[in-house]
Amino acid sequence: MSDNPKQYKLDSAVLSMIWVALHESGQEDLAQVVADTMIAQGCEELEGDVGPLQILTFWKNHLEESNLVSFEQDKGKIN
Repeated sequence: MSDNPKQYKLDSAVLSMIWVALHESGQEDLAQVVADTMIAQGCEELEGDVGPLQILTFWKNHLEESNLVSFEQDKGKIN
């Protein structure tokens, strides 16, 4: 059995970069796991050079699950 720790401490800027890289590479399931973990641990904002669409994408599931907003897919665009 492995002696690896169950948790690792990573700087929020590093996790933000990981989320952006996963999102941009199309690894949406893994990106969502990172986003969910960051939000559950108190993330308030992504760090680094991120645009408004990336910020919305990062928070989208959390906002929908909290019944704060509802998004509909229409011809590949978020409304």
